[in-house]
Amino acid sequence: MGSPVIAPPFRYRRNLSRMAGELSGLGQPGQPPTGPAVLAPFNAAAEEFANNPGLHKGRPDLPPWIYQPVNWENVDQINYALVPAIGSTAIIISYVVPPGRNGIINKVACNFVGGGWVEGSGDIVWRILVDGTPPPGATSYDSILASLGGPSQPTGIAGFRFFENQVLQFVAFNNPSGANGGVVVAGQRVGARFTGWNYPLDIEEDDIWI
Repeated sequence: MGSPVIAPPFRYRRNLSRMAGELSGLGQPGQPPTGPAVLAPFNAAAEEFANNPGLHKGRPDLPPWIYQPVNWENVDQINYALVPAIGSTAIIISYVVPPGRNGIINKVACNFVGGGWVEGSGDIVWRILVDGTPPPGATSYDSILASLGGPSQPTGIAGFRFFENQVLQFVAFNNPSGANGGVVVAGQRVGARFTGWNYPLDIEEDDIWI
């Protein structure tokens, strides 16, 4: 016969309940925190920082790549391009990060419009590039074989950060090594989208997470 289940002490249960309340509102993957219990410290810190800049050396309480600071700027890049010839690459999006700004991309999308392509075949390969190489810590996006939602409904991801003067690109490669030897060009299009935000460098942390 198993040991009896003993309920935790009242104080311990009360602490668990309080912890659950503090953690509520953290949002979904690819989304910022939303609950008032999460945002209240950030809002208070932001107001305090605005009124007394000398009190804060860096940023408000929540890191600016998790939740938009008071002086954030929206990043939303969407575009379509013609499918390139077999063996060639089309640049769908090219975004140059403004000087003095860092930021994060936390939603992406890519899709194919037209005939002659099978999802997952590898005949079209989408790639996300930062200065010509996969984003550090997000190398899974160097070879995307299927639609990630669509430009009208981008997919939330864990996110990757970008830094001033970098060039972010979303490209599509017509792959001759795909299951059908690539896509025969007939006016089809490939689409892509980046969404996220940027913020001033003066609220960046010293130990930058990439």
